Amino acid sequence: MSPRQSRAAPTDSRPAASPRLVRRPSRLSRVRALRPPRLEHDRRTAIAKVLALWPHELEDESPGARHRILARLRQALRAERRRGLSGHWTYDLARHVELLRVYREELAAVAGRATDHATGEYAAALLAARRKL
Repeated sequence: MSPRQSRAAPTDSRPAASPRLVRRPSRLSRVRALRPPRLEHDRRTAIAKVLALWPHELEDESPGARHRILARLRQALRAERRRGLSGHWTYDLARHVELLRVYREELAAVAGRATDHATGEYAAALLAARRKL
């Protein structure tokens, strides 16, 4: 018998699978949402996520306060767009999208109509809000 051929040598040359490498069924399929997604728009929470405002500024729903919030949202959108176009490292696409969504919803609320995100019908709300300014 040659040194390579040993009686104790297993017929399969693969090493035994480590317990950590054994494929287990995915636990992701069993995970359920803890709470259902929010269907209605919570204005205070949405605006507070994208703008640093005082609570009394968020609670004020007068037309003047809403126009001030719209102005701040426009300013934040311009700044985020500028960062994106220049390739700045702090640009955040998710923040940009959220700013735009909140801006459109607030604009539609000022104009007195609901937004339709599927068709993007917010141009009329935009024109109506600018006429009021």
